[in-house]
Amino acid sequence: MKLSHKLLMVSTAALLGVSPILSASQASLVQAANKSAAKTNKTDTKTNKSVSKKDTAKKTSSKKNSTSKRGTIKLSRNAYVYDKNGKRLKSYMGSAKYTVIAKGVTLNYNTKKTINDVDFYDLGGNAYVKAANVGYVDGKKVNPKKSEKTDQSSTTAKLKSNAYIYDEKGKTNKKKIKKGQVIAVDQLVYIGGKLYYRISGEKNQFIKANNVGSTTGTALKPINKKPEKDDDKTPSDNQNDPTVITLNHNSYLYDGKGSSKSKVVKSGQKIQVDKLQYIGKNLFYHVNDKNYPGDDNWIKKNNVGIITGKQLMPSNAKPDDKQNGTIATLGQDANVYNSKGVMQSTKTFAKGHTARVNELRYIWIESENKAELFYKLQSDKNGYLKASDISTIAGDKLIPVNTAEAAKEETVMATDTDKKTLQAALTEATTIKTSDSYKLSSKALRDAYDAAITSGNQVNSANATVASVKDEVNKISKAKAALNGKKIVVNDLKNLTMDEANQIVQLVATANGVDKNTVKFSNNNTVLTITSANGFEQTLNIEDYATIVK
Repeated sequence: MKLSHKLLMVSTAALLGVSPILSASQASLVQAANKSAAKTNKTDTKTNKSVSKKDTAKKTSSKKNSTSKRGTIKLSRNAYVYDKNGKRLKSYMGSAKYTVIAKGVTLNYNTKKTINDVDFYDLGGNAYVKAANVGYVDGKKVNPKKSEKTDQSSTTAKLKSNAYIYDEKGKTNKKKIKKGQVIAVDQLVYIGGKLYYRISGEKNQFIKANNVGSTTGTALKPINKKPEKDDDKTPSDNQNDPTVITLNHNSYLYDGKGSSKSKVVKSGQKIQVDKLQYIGKNLFYHVNDKNYPGDDNWIKKNNVGIITGKQLMPSNAKPDDKQNGTIATLGQDANVYNSKGVMQSTKTFAKGHTARVNELRYIWIESENKAELFYKLQSDKNGYLKASDISTIAGDKLIPVNTAEAAKEETVMATDTDKKTLQAALTEATTIKTSDSYKLSSKALRDAYDAAITSGNQVNSANATVASVKDEVNKISKAKAALNGKKIVVNDLKNLTMDEANQIVQLVATANGVDKNTVKFSNNNTVLTITSANGFEQTLNIEDYATIVK
């Protein structure tokens, strides 16, 4: 008995998802399915032979008319499924993942038909595959010289190394095709100064030619000329990665006003950053790294060596050289003080000396048991002038960055009573981490909260100042407030609408930090799965991500 093409196609191991590229796990499954299909095909071949003998008399003398019979075809490469107008189907056999059929699968066909000057085989039910993807017809190998109206998709490329998929501007979303895969290509084009092959059937998916080891079929030539060097602005492969800087000098951490903090970052450290900005006349990178908690940490660009990932451009313009900032003039001979208010006897200035200053701050003088105002010297990382020693201030007016009380708290050690609020926030973390607001937030927001808790625990267990304890409480509060996870509200968990299913897929991708394309619904939106990079498929509990209307 002859099997219908639907029965031959029913294996999910042989029918792929929306991507025409087989993953390693899919490839092994397809091989297993093909072995089983091969046994079935032996019986079909015998049946076909007996049928062909009986039908010999019915064949017409015209070779072109030989497509009227019902027979079998075997795919020589992965094939999209099209409709009667030559347009790719978005869904086939009830699912989008069946719209691509794997290489090696044997199918029944009704007729051979030309659509828009391209030959197709009619599978029935308004489903067609391109003749160019067929290797065997009725058990006989297709002779390329005799195949009719083939197009450029008859060119295949075998990858010699893993290859990212790029768009027409040379940008990649980091989707990767693995080494050794054979894919159909239909165009060779320069994007920037590099050659790319276009994936057959895709208008905006390209792979770099230098990732291709060999090609078969029609030889392709570039459709455009290589641009001049000045026009070659193709982004590097890592433009979608986070920006990471590597220090080539020891560097202080600075605040957003360019004032140095006490913390020193050593040469060779790798730090994730997210902004490049002028602070004064110097360029600084804004630190966005869980190893350096806080929203106001900056690193001077001139201390940076290697930069990987997205290349950042300054977010503001360099200040005009004519800007004077703030100039302080001493009314008497004066000493320079450090950040703790201790006088530096080796650093003195005479009456009338002018100096550029960039901050006004209260510093607690322990020996005098009081807080005094100081101006920070722009030229000295740890140098301050007493405001009482200055006679005149010219240029931009400065406002104190702290209060006298805050200055005191920076020197007074916290007691257990001072730490109660911090300890409560740390205890609450156990409950927070079991909540939807935490579990369904993005990985970045969860990491920020975890980093704040880690930093808070370190301060809580150490001898710390009142100011540092309050700073930890504020960081935890901010990170907690940023957690925004919540379940998708639906009408019926067993009968999801398309919109509800799409929202759940997006939430799963966000909460798990994966690409949306790795999350899929099946069985009429009742089974939710996520596929890892190595092909492992994990079934998720829909109720972890959705709840019914209350």
